[in-house]
Amino acid sequence: MFLRSFNQIKTGKLTLSGTAQKLALPKTLENGCMDSGRSAVEISNTSENAAYIGDADVTSSTGLPIAAGTSRVFPVQFGSADRIYVVGDGDVIIAEYF
Repeated sequence: MFLRSFNQIKTGKLTLSGTAQKLALPKTLENGCMDSGRSAVEISNTSENAAYIGDADVTSSTGLPIAAGTSRVFPVQFGSADRIYVVGDGDVIIAEYF
């Protein structure tokens, strides 16, 4: 599933409120290196509504859907923490693999 091996995982909750936000934990975005070697990001949609992945302009019409109660893993490139967005309504759990 992963393109690279990882030796650290960070998890946290994002609360979605209908506006696109970056698919990254706040600490990852604060880090001077953006994502410091993040190799994958997993989103677990714990809400009762679909969440959608895409670019900064993602909407429910244009994004890749993550159905309620499901998870998806996305391999990512270094420096991508500010380029992948999520939109929806409810909570999602994010796991970042480093």
